[in-house]
Amino acid sequence: MTTPILRPAVRWLRAIPGNDDTARGNGVALQLLMIMIGVTLPLIWPYRIAALTNPLTQADWLDLATDTMVVLAAWIGVARIRRGFVQGATRLFIAAMLLSLVTTYLERGLISSMLDQTYVVLSIVLGGLILGRQALWRLYGTVILLFSAAASVDVMRFAARGAEHPMMGAVNVLPLALSYLAITLVLDQCVSTLRGSIRSAEQRGIRLAETNRVLEAEIAAHQKSREQLIHAQKVEAVGRLAGGVAHDFNNILSVIEGYAEAREDSDDPAVLRSALYGVAAAARRGAAISRKLLSFGRRDVARVEVIDLKRNLRDVKHVLRQLFSHSTTLGVEVSEDARYIRFDPEQLELMILNIAANARDAMQPDGSFDIRVTPASGGRVRMAFRDNGHGMPESVRREVFEPFFTTKPAHSGSGLGLAVVHDLVRGCDGSIAVESQEGYGTTIFIELPAVTMPAGSDLLAGPLVHTLLVEDEDVLREMWRKRLEAEGHLVVEAGSAATALRLASELAHNLNLVITDLRLGDNEPASWVEDLRVSLPDVPLLVVSSHFPPSIYQAHAVGILHKPCSPDMLVAEAGRLLDSSRRGALHGEDVATAAHRT
Repeated sequence: MTTPILRPAVRWLRAIPGNDDTARGNGVALQLLMIMIGVTLPLIWPYRIAALTNPLTQADWLDLATDTMVVLAAWIGVARIRRGFVQGATRLFIAAMLLSLVTTYLERGLISSMLDQTYVVLSIVLGGLILGRQALWRLYGTVILLFSAAASVDVMRFAARGAEHPMMGAVNVLPLALSYLAITLVLDQCVSTLRGSIRSAEQRGIRLAETNRVLEAEIAAHQKSREQLIHAQKVEAVGRLAGGVAHDFNNILSVIEGYAEAREDSDDPAVLRSALYGVAAAARRGAAISRKLLSFGRRDVARVEVIDLKRNLRDVKHVLRQLFSHSTTLGVEVSEDARYIRFDPEQLELMILNIAANARDAMQPDGSFDIRVTPASGGRVRMAFRDNGHGMPESVRREVFEPFFTTKPAHSGSGLGLAVVHDLVRGCDGSIAVESQEGYGTTIFIELPAVTMPAGSDLLAGPLVHTLLVEDEDVLREMWRKRLEAEGHLVVEAGSAATALRLASELAHNLNLVITDLRLGDNEPASWVEDLRVSLPDVPLLVVSSHFPPSIYQAHAVGILHKPCSPDMLVAEAGRLLDSSRRGALHGEDVATAAHRT
């Protein structure tokens, strides 16, 4: 988090003109490097001169001249970055460092110059990260030629002195060449991966932005041509599908952008790779939300289950951290006697993201957003979402849940985010209200029916979980088996439907859980759950697939997980299904009843 004292300096560093976000991000770090060199080198020389007992030698005057050249190049580079010429400043600075190296190495030779490799490393790293792969390899070749020329100077000096083995002057060329080759190869791979991922993300962003523009144009055309009755029909037809996609994909893009901004904090390849992993994880989360949004238009059945708000909000907080600015304060507090509700977990996350996105747009970057969960009267749970943004007047507050109502400029919002939240809450027998005052922030209150859990049911410790794992992809089955065994499962594997049915019959009295794909090649997906239920009528089933028939939502003690999914997601969903089964929260026909609620 940036302190108030440093914020002006940070804003100044980031105020680089241009439309290339990558170049502007590189410019921030490059400015810091050049300013540091431009300040420290002039301070070092007075100290060196004062410490020397003898007059400056020719080599000392040469060092002073080359350092002066590098300092001038650094300050000129800062000035060029302030005008938006990041690559030009990089080329000038690298050229100055290389010229300094050429002068020093030809004067002193390779052996006397090996102690300080700063300029060599900086030239290669800056060239690769900012100028690209071709520049990286050209710089590597230049450095090797420089080492060779400096080694030649050493060889000639040894020969002139009558040394018995003058070629010893070149003994360090090959080790240096191999060392810098390893560095160059690592940088080349990291730069290639990073630039490819950024290009893919930019292309996806362009396609999504174009989709948003098309959707917003359609919504605007409806607003101009329809009366209130037609407007209500549009809410049903467009608002639940097109509007939801347009609004919530902006939220997911914000999460991806938050991970991608890690590149501004460090040029370390490991940090950049970690940021790319975060982008990939956010993209998978976006795919899950997209799938759920599309299900609204297809009238898919909601997957209602008992949710532990304390655990759920802890997980959602990590997503919110990427949605907001790094300087935003996030707070989550859940009362122990208001932890459990019955809701669709994906819809709950979608609802929170919509509320948080509206709060983010109303706040300063260093604002605060708090979620508080407390018990309410009538056996309900109250969730309060508060921000300290600019608030809203009464005229806006009264219409905030109306579909297509927005105070944002044209092409900046669809006005459907809070309308979707309103529909989700009312569809689960809940209530929603908003309190706001201009200049004092906004609080959204949501009340939902509470679920009372038996005492001591939070953690259900027990012996090994006997699990039947059914998957026809060998590599995937092996990976899941190892992950499950690490979490305390005793796993029996099956690679086909026939094997799975045989094992289910033989182990019916020992199994605690079945994890199965829906499509196994030799089975009938539409009736696969019923086939397993013949031998395992009461054992919880976790079905993992990319497509599910509607009947599966009505099956007893069945959980679903969409592919693709990570081993962590598999373990988490299996634990949630086991918890629900052991607690006895949903039994028999109660599951089918809950699955029909929306």
